[in-house]
Amino acid sequence: MLEAASSLAMGFRAMPSIDVKMAKASGYTSGFDYLRIGLSLSVLLWHSYSVANFDESVRVFWGGPARALPAAILPMFFALSGFLVAGSLGRTRLHQFALLRILRIVPALAFETVLVALLLGPIFTVLPLGVYFTSPEFLSYFLNIVGYIHYTLPGVIGGQMLNAQLWTIPTELECYLALILLALVGATRRRALFGAGLGLVVLGLTVFSVGAGDQSPYAQLGGRVLIFAFLAGVLIHLYRDRIPHDGRLFLASLVLAALLLTYRETSYLAAFPVAYVTVWLGATDPRKVPFGDLSYGVFLFHFPIIKLSYDIFGESLTFPAYFAIALPLSLACAWISWTFIEKPILVHKRQIIAWIESVASLRRRAEPRVG
Repeated sequence: MLEAASSLAMGFRAMPSIDVKMAKASGYTSGFDYLRIGLSLSVLLWHSYSVANFDESVRVFWGGPARALPAAILPMFFALSGFLVAGSLGRTRLHQFALLRILRIVPALAFETVLVALLLGPIFTVLPLGVYFTSPEFLSYFLNIVGYIHYTLPGVIGGQMLNAQLWTIPTELECYLALILLALVGATRRRALFGAGLGLVVLGLTVFSVGAGDQSPYAQLGGRVLIFAFLAGVLIHLYRDRIPHDGRLFLASLVLAALLLTYRETSYLAAFPVAYVTVWLGATDPRKVPFGDLSYGVFLFHFPIIKLSYDIFGESLTFPAYFAIALPLSLACAWISWTFIEKPILVHKRQIIAWIESVASLRRRAEPRVG
């Protein structure tokens, strides 16, 4: 048995690390691009099904043995984000890192918010347009742009949640804030301390969840699970030079993640195998994606399209029909967002940050000195 364990350990050491695997692709592998769009389309697929078959989706998936399928999507999204933004943090100063995150999230979110409020809302509201545009509910909807999420527009689909997918935006912002605070106290420069602390907290939360014993079998994942998936992605980035890119570890992590995600009480522990599965897939390097990064746009636009389609057709259409409606429309909106908003900003992000820094510097110099 010892010889077998020794052989297995030697086999792991013989495999290239994640860092080496990515270095061969000049530091960025296209697997992450495929993961992003794949996960976004998975969210679209899931919401098409759950909107058309809500009761069945809760009973069959969230309360059944197939729970791991929908439960894995968002943790993988957040683990991917944690791994990639940890790399950004290592290449920039903290204020630049924060500005980069704002430039990545806010422009497309602003476009989606404005488009839904000014185009879709007036079409689908049951209120007179004068009442719609002067409603406090309409005005507060624009707070979505800064991450203060409002889900409804006046008179649109009976006050139901039009933008349910946006519940993850504040959680994403919390993840960035947590990473900035960890960097400020030096935790990201002490990876052993970071890993030990994260492991202890996750273990403590798991023990508490199991001990509470009052979780509904139909309960979905909470935002805190996503935060720990994000931090697990950060941890893998910190240890990327030591963690092997190994197919056996991938399969073992896949099985373990499925088992842990089957129960809400053990979902915190799933952060680590989910993060490894995500990064392993991302570190593969297939042919480059022949289009831009449409993932964020698909994520932002798909739910209003599905929800408004259901408001029109109701139960007369099935889940595949709603998916067929939402897919091309979401991709079209995502392409517009990427081509005319996201990509131009990302292409010029260094110049934008330099301009912001120069303006801030001039303002500091112009401030009167006391004494």
